[in-house]
Amino acid sequence: MKAPTPGMLAVGLLGVTVFTLMMVGPPGSYTPPPEPQSVGPAPSSIAVNGFTLTSDTVDLPVDDQLYPDGPHADVINANCTSCHSASMAMTQPVLSADQWKATVTKMKDVYKAPV
Repeated sequence: MKAPTPGMLAVGLLGVTVFTLMMVGPPGSYTPPPEPQSVGPAPSSIAVNGFTLTSDTVDLPVDDQLYPDGPHADVINANCTSCHSASMAMTQPVLSADQWKATVTKMKDVYKAPV
C-alpha cells in the first residue's frame, strides 16, 4: 500500500474541515433552547439526614374512552378503569377465554383489583 502524499492529506484535511464547519453552522447561529416554564406552585421538599425528598406534579394524558356497551359494561367501566384506561385494555392482543381468566385472576389476586 502506498503512503498518502502531502497533497492528498491536505485535501482530506480540507474536506474534514469544510464538513465540520457545515455541521456547526455560521458563527452566532446557535441559540440555546428556552428555559422550561414553571407551571403551578413550586414543589415542596423535606431534608432529613442529608437526604432531600422533593415532591413534583405529573400531567397525565386525559383518556375518557369507556368500554363498549355490552353485558356488564357498567361494572367493567366502574371497576377496571380505576387501574387502567379502557383504551389501554382495548389495544391489547386478542386473548383466549382461558388467558383472560388467568389475567383477571392475576389482577384480582396480585394487584387487588376491585372486581
